[in-house]
Amino acid sequence: MLARYTQMSAKSQSYLFTFGLLLTFLGMALTEMWLPMVVGGFILTGLTVEAWIRVAHIIPMREELRSLHREVHQLRNDLYTTSHSHND
Repeated sequence: MLARYTQMSAKSQSYLFTFGLLLTFLGMALTEMWLPMVVGGFILTGLTVEAWIRVAHIIPMREELRSLHREVHQLRNDLYTTSHSHND
């Protein structure tokens, strides 16, 4: 869902959605427009939770996975080099 907001960092999106959710709750408390505010609150709660999960878990996991892929690739290259040097 957050792929639409590619010009913003994930952390900025998290702050933006959290701020929007707080404004929605404030609007619920101060106005009589409950139905639109509740719908907006549900939508922004979903966006906020998704954004914070992405910042806290998914992005670090992807970075760790990339690091592991690089390490496996390097180990395969080392193994290939070592096996070919012993065959000659």
